[in-house]
Amino acid sequence: MQARQARITGIVLIVLGIVAVFKLWWLVPAALLAPGGVVIYQRQRAIGRVGEAVQALLWGAGLAVLLLADFIFPGVLILGGVSLLLRGREAGIDGRLQAMVARFRRAPAMSAPQSAPLAPMTVSDTSERPATNETIRL
Repeated sequence: MQARQARITGIVLIVLGIVAVFKLWWLVPAALLAPGGVVIYQRQRAIGRVGEAVQALLWGAGLAVLLLADFIFPGVLILGGVSLLLRGREAGIDGRLQAMVARFRRAPAMSAPQSAPLAPMTVSDTSERPATNETIRL
């Protein structure tokens, strides 16, 4: 447990150093809100409160996007309207969200295009032909 805490502390310090060097302090609230919404969603869903879970995800991710887009006041009004429209439909939204996550987990990271199998190549042995000074064009 202590090694894990040391690793997490090290990562947090590195990220804070990068934020300080490049003056990215405006990113910190959005970077905390989005994962915060996901964590609350997972916890509420685990204890069976699907409605609260979906609302927490909506508000966490929505506020993070609004902060990044600098669209706070009208965006909060829009989020409030969406939140009210989702009331009572959270279970359906959760089902769609779970299906989408499952589809992304099943999909390979990089899918190589499928091509037809190559025909076997015949290689002619050059030792059977007599050595001449003729050029063979391919």
